[in-house]
Amino acid sequence: MNMMGLSDYVRLVSGKGALHKINNKEVIMNKRWNWFYPAFLCGCLWAFSGHALAQAQGAFQLPVSTAGQEQQVQEIDGEAFTVLSDRIHQIEQTLQSDTSVDRYSFTAIRGQDVLLATPGLSVLNRVWKVEYQVDGGEWTLKKYNGPEAFRGLTPGARVNIRVMASDGARFDKAGYRIVFGSYPHMRYDLHDEEGLLKIPYGLTDPPFLATQAFTKALLEGTFTDSKAYPLEGGVMNFELEPHRGLKKITKIFTSDATGRISELMEFDRCESGKYAGNFVHKHNGRNTWSTQYLVGKYSAVNVLLGSMADKTHEYDFGHICKRTLINWSRN
Repeated sequence: MNMMGLSDYVRLVSGKGALHKINNKEVIMNKRWNWFYPAFLCGCLWAFSGHALAQAQGAFQLPVSTAGQEQQVQEIDGEAFTVLSDRIHQIEQTLQSDTSVDRYSFTAIRGQDVLLATPGLSVLNRVWKVEYQVDGGEWTLKKYNGPEAFRGLTPGARVNIRVMASDGARFDKAGYRIVFGSYPHMRYDLHDEEGLLKIPYGLTDPPFLATQAFTKALLEGTFTDSKAYPLEGGVMNFELEPHRGLKKITKIFTSDATGRISELMEFDRCESGKYAGNFVHKHNGRNTWSTQYLVGKYSAVNVLLGSMADKTHEYDFGHICKRTLINWSRN
């Protein structure tokens, strides 16, 4: 599945989450938008939606993945479905007319939880709508824009969705965007700069600095499904402010086939800062160190979950400016 660059990102809006206890798995796909509204009404709806999206979630932009070319088309109950691979997908595609129906199928191979979301579309159920079916059950209308989770699925359970014009809608073409596939669970760590002797706990303000570095720190993240299986396609929005007043670094990452993200975050060195308490490190004698530092912060968001994501936690970051050996003794 091909990923596009940052310039092709599309914005994400989170809705209100819902939970369904059924059988399913997660997938996310994406296809390029292609909006053409001949009718003035549809054009107004789309313009309004885009304006609201930009205001609500201006900070988030997502990498786009394409769907269709690499996927198999399979007949299910006499209808053609695009069968999605075992990952999370962002689907960005176009209904070719108001009579078109696009169908997608995802299999929860391990019985993992499945996510279905329609990010940023206030026109849902006005221009187009989504219906879902779990393991051959009844087709159900997705009634609102927020993400929905399907849990308690058995291994091999199939979740189908179909996208079509809303009742009474008229258009030549209408773009849509859907997140569909394995429910993404995210973990990450921003490591201390390699070789750095950390300021011990309690000698700084605040007393605990989760990560410390002069000019670089390694970010590592993992995405898994609900069965702890590596998940491709998870999206992380990472923000690092090395110290207050320094330009914030914001990057968006997508997990690879092993479910991993890895990036060396680099930033300028600070010139001066406040003094930490001196500390002794024993190495070829007793070394007493003085350190100047500044305090920043960092955080990460599991983007595709929208409103279902855990509350964002900010960690304190220690930007080390200067380290001086002020005393040495043999013992």
